[in-house]
Amino acid sequence: MKKLTKPKNEVELAFIKSLLESEGIPFHVLNDHFGSMNVGVQIEQINRKTVMVLEDDFDRARELIEGFRETVLEVEPADTAKKLSVTDRVRVILEALLFFWYVPGKRRKHDELDD
Repeated sequence: MKKLTKPKNEVELAFIKSLLESEGIPFHVLNDHFGSMNVGVQIEQINRKTVMVLEDDFDRARELIEGFRETVLEVEPADTAKKLSVTDRVRVILEALLFFWYVPGKRRKHDELDD
C-alpha cells in the first residue's frame, strides 16, 4: 500500500473515505480508531491518521483527492504556512516529555485485581 494523504481533520477524513468508497477504491486509514487528530502532541506514528491505497489505484485516488481539495477545501499555500516559534517548539517538547505518559484516574492495586 502507498500513502495517499494525511487529512487535517475528521471532516476531511470522512469526505475522503466517502469519495474513495463511492469510486470503489480500496483503502486503509492508519490510526483510524486511535486517538484524535488535533488534541495534544502530534506524533506521526501514534495519533496522526494516514490514508493508504493500493499502488494500482494510487494515481486515480490522487486525482480524486486533488479535485476534491481544489473545489471544496481552501488549501493554504506552502509559503504562508505557520511556523512554530522557538518558544512553541520548546513548549511542545516539554508537553511531550512531561505529560505523554500521564493517565488520569485511580489505579487499582494488584490485590484488588485478584478478588
